[in-house]
Amino acid sequence: MVKSFLLTIAVCTDSFAASVGIGGAGIRVPFRSAAVISLVGTFFLTASAAASEALKLCINSELFGVLSFGLLLGLGIFNLFQNFFKEIILKSSRLSRKKNSPAKLFFDGTAADADNSKSISVKEAFALSVALSADSVVTGISSGSLELNLPLLSAVCFLTGIPAVLTGVQLGKKLHSALKINLGWLSGAVLIVLAFLH
Repeated sequence: MVKSFLLTIAVCTDSFAASVGIGGAGIRVPFRSAAVISLVGTFFLTASAAASEALKLCINSELFGVLSFGLLLGLGIFNLFQNFFKEIILKSSRLSRKKNSPAKLFFDGTAADADNSKSISVKEAFALSVALSADSVVTGISSGSLELNLPLLSAVCFLTGIPAVLTGVQLGKKLHSALKINLGWLSGAVLIVLAFLH
């Protein structure tokens, strides 16, 4: 249960931070769009965790443990220094010039409002959630040696994801500015803890 909760925190942190920026920019996220963001993130996390369980059967357990540790630690360090990597990636990526490119969406949730309607549609929510799910995939693949209860993980992640998005939007609106809140340190710290829980 504790490991599922920690994984959920790591995965939902990006959605929450993106939602604060979205709300601060005066952009709405309807409930169904929030549900899509949570559902897609949950799907990627659960599917990659299930794939990791299968992969574990094909690889030596010690080697798999080392790979999982390295992936979680690496992703944790990346998130800790997310702002630094953000500048490098956005400057070097031609795709970042497009408002709805994966690189742009990953670092700037407000880019999800591609039609400038001040509301995130289901289609835009799907694109945003896919971009944000990069962490979910790597985290899920790295979680095979954590002995997780996948149904429990899915339920906790989905039920936590929706309020994380809606709360982030409301917080952004109250702050009245398109803040780029950096919660990468929190996600990174949780992933590093999970790496050492193997």
